[in-house]
Amino acid sequence: MRVLTEGNRSSSPAAKRGRASLARGNPFGVTLACAAALTAAAAAPTAVRASPSAAPALQLDRGRDSFKRGDWQSAIEVINLLLYPELQLARKEQVVEAHILLGAAYYETGNRERAREEFQRALEIEPEQSIGTRLYSEGATRLFDETKTDLRIAKEREDERRRVAQRLKEIEDYKKSLIVYETHPYYVNFVPFGAGQFQNRQQGKGLLFAATQGVTGGISAGIFLYLASKYGLVSSAVPVEDGRTVRTLQQLEIATGVVFLGLYAWGVVDALVSYKPRQRVEGEDSLLPSELRDLRGPARPAGPAGARPGQPAPKQKPKQTSLRDRVLVHPVLVPSGAGVGLSLELP
Repeated sequence: MRVLTEGNRSSSPAAKRGRASLARGNPFGVTLACAAALTAAAAAPTAVRASPSAAPALQLDRGRDSFKRGDWQSAIEVINLLLYPELQLARKEQVVEAHILLGAAYYETGNRERAREEFQRALEIEPEQSIGTRLYSEGATRLFDETKTDLRIAKEREDERRRVAQRLKEIEDYKKSLIVYETHPYYVNFVPFGAGQFQNRQQGKGLLFAATQGVTGGISAGIFLYLASKYGLVSSAVPVEDGRTVRTLQQLEIATGVVFLGLYAWGVVDALVSYKPRQRVEGEDSLLPSELRDLRGPARPAGPAGARPGQPAPKQKPKQTSLRDRVLVHPVLVPSGAGVGLSLELP
């Protein structure tokens, strides 16, 4: 048995017409009333359907309310689902607030590391974001400000590193674009001690000839100077008892002298074979324009000891690549007089 109360009856015009038709015994009117009721029932869910982002926003409100009440664990559980494993919030400011609320809740539960991570994620989205003590505690606010400062310093360092890399790239590109030729004097090929090899940029051969010629020539010249200073240049001044020793020294002097001359001739021939009047070399810092040369010093992140960050590094003496600049001539004192010495500054 169906009981209809007055409150259950529809008050719509279509329903009224249906009841009136039913009272008059009109079945067509009943059909129209039923169709109208079904149409209204189908339209009702559309009228109350919420927007897709309403549910996450309501969850964020719920998490914020839990945070305000001091229910940190509930706030963490609610807000964490909005951010992980997939982001549920659609608006940027909602995402920033959710990370801050979650970080502050972690801080209040003693988890400073997770709190710093959430604050960092919020600041990566909005670097100028700030919070106050009206909603958050002083400790959480302090940690947020420290995280913000650390991120700012890290960003400045990264920007400086990129500027350094860009400046160095500009310098290297400019140096590669330079066409620098080093002129080689022909007479250097006849200078002993590997001078011709060094001029031809054959460092290994130059060191070999310099060492061997230096040893053999030094021994021969040393024995000659010793005998001349002690016995003079005339062999008749040598006492009979010293004759054998002097003869042995003279033989060693001649032998080392011959070896020296052979090495010298070998070095001259080798230098002439590889000789080039001009040779293209890599551009040096001394050839850079002043604006690029000045960029190289202050832009480097690490300088020599005693240099402050941001200050230009002390100017260094340009590297000497020309053989003419590396060959040094200086006086040499010996027991029996004086002479001229020849030295080579290695690159």
